[in-house]
Amino acid sequence: MATILGKSTRQNRDLRAHRQALAQNPDIYEQDIPRLSETLASHLRKAGFNGATTRAAKPLVDKMVQLLFDAQTRHPLFHVESDLPFCWNAPQYWDTNYIRYEWGHLRSRNQNADAEDPTNLALCSARCNQHVQTSMDIDEVRDWLRGSRIADRIDEVLSHRATLFESAEWNDLLDDLRLLKSSQGETMR
Repeated sequence: MATILGKSTRQNRDLRAHRQALAQNPDIYEQDIPRLSETLASHLRKAGFNGATTRAAKPLVDKMVQLLFDAQTRHPLFHVESDLPFCWNAPQYWDTNYIRYEWGHLRSRNQNADAEDPTNLALCSARCNQHVQTSMDIDEVRDWLRGSRIADRIDEVLSHRATLFESAEWNDLLDDLRLLKSSQGETMR
């Protein structure tokens, strides 16, 4: 029993140090954004946007990352204000002082065939993706956490996203991505 408690205590100290380092970084939520185009492109390709991984698509994919991030008020999906962040990285990235985003699926990949659709993707911290959403659909999460600050945050983000997805800017972006063929240009790397 002491070993288990000792291990847990050691992990908590590491997590607290990670959260403290995150709290001290003024660019905590912005620093990882440039990396996300390549990871988003692979999701878009799975959704049928075959040219999304080409160099020609990079400006479009970059724009999509920014639009989705803006719809989340430039924070992780389940972000709520606190002295120490409630969003954090997977343990292998606890030495990183910024959020390393994962693409979360609002309609879970474990429950929905259309989960790769770009309107279903959201920027999440590992903690949010793995420990808050935990393979549930976003409506299930909202119901589970009804009355909490996270449920309020979900409502806020979903409202911003609905406005985005109805915009000409979003729909023109999707049209431009559909026009690209995978045979055009080199891959994004």
